[in-house]
Amino acid sequence: MPASVMTNCAACPHLSDCQRIGSCLDEINAAQLLNRRRGSPHPTLMTPAQADECMAALQRGLTLRRITGGGKAGKTIVSLTKFRAHCAAYPEWGAEAMRLAKANGQAAAHVRSTVTWRLAIQRSAQKRRTAERYRNGHIRTLENTFYAQHVVNQKTYLVRRRKDCNKGARESRMPSVEQVRASVAVLHEGGTLSSNASTYEQTIMRNFIRANPKIGSRLRAFSEKNASTIRSAAQRSRFLLAASSLTRNGGEDAFEAVRQATALVAEHERDDVMSRMFVAIAERRLKLRDVRSRVGEFVADQRRRPRVYGDARLSLDNPIGDDSGMTWLDTKTDADRLWG
Repeated sequence: MPASVMTNCAACPHLSDCQRIGSCLDEINAAQLLNRRRGSPHPTLMTPAQADECMAALQRGLTLRRITGGGKAGKTIVSLTKFRAHCAAYPEWGAEAMRLAKANGQAAAHVRSTVTWRLAIQRSAQKRRTAERYRNGHIRTLENTFYAQHVVNQKTYLVRRRKDCNKGARESRMPSVEQVRASVAVLHEGGTLSSNASTYEQTIMRNFIRANPKIGSRLRAFSEKNASTIRSAAQRSRFLLAASSLTRNGGEDAFEAVRQATALVAEHERDDVMSRMFVAIAERRLKLRDVRSRVGEFVADQRRRPRVYGDARLSLDNPIGDDSGMTWLDTKTDADRLWG
């Protein structure tokens, strides 16, 4: 290639193509540059200035649509047909231009989809926030609205809920077959319908019982029977263990409180009264702070009960001993009579 041509090609946007061919492609494509296709006033290929402007725009990150579309996309540099024809006439320049156009298009598509989706979510949320009614027609009021935490992709959001909508949804939900079987299994194990069940599970089981009255009545009866058994066992267990106030400090606190309270009780019945008070403390019927004020109740109860040895009452007809045939009545004389 002559030196003059090489000097001219130094400022050419297609220098690599020219060097690969060995001559200036602008001279080879001069006919297409000046060609008028179908009477069009524009040439078939781009001028060097248009090629430089297109490459600079692609390197700045503009998409092919912005370069060739015009309108809202921006100023049109060249038409899409001319751009493609130019890429075919100058292969290396065209390959680089198409690579940049494809990369810019992918980046713009990602940004466009992300921004569009985000804006759509924001517009939808704003529309729901400002609406006067909910989707089902309920009027929005401050008393009817509450916020609940909702976790999505390990992120917690506050989601607005409606009391009327939630109540209606709960009343219409029914348990699955597995949930009903699990509840029946708990009943057979001695539990109740509310044993180890959340509020939601109890609600849907109530819906099932209402929808199936015959089965529901049997389940309720089974549950009430188990509940009664549990209460009875709890009641018995309260008497199996002594109250902590009786065993505190080795029993010294309870003994001292009862001893001081019964100091004025007659000596022949003091021990019995103290025993009754110790039993009441153990059964949680008497508190240590009430021992002094309630001692009269236990004294009266002691005096009201008959004197017995074991299961037999004290009677003059009882034998004196096991080996003797004499009774207590045989030991009485006329001096012991209370009447003449």
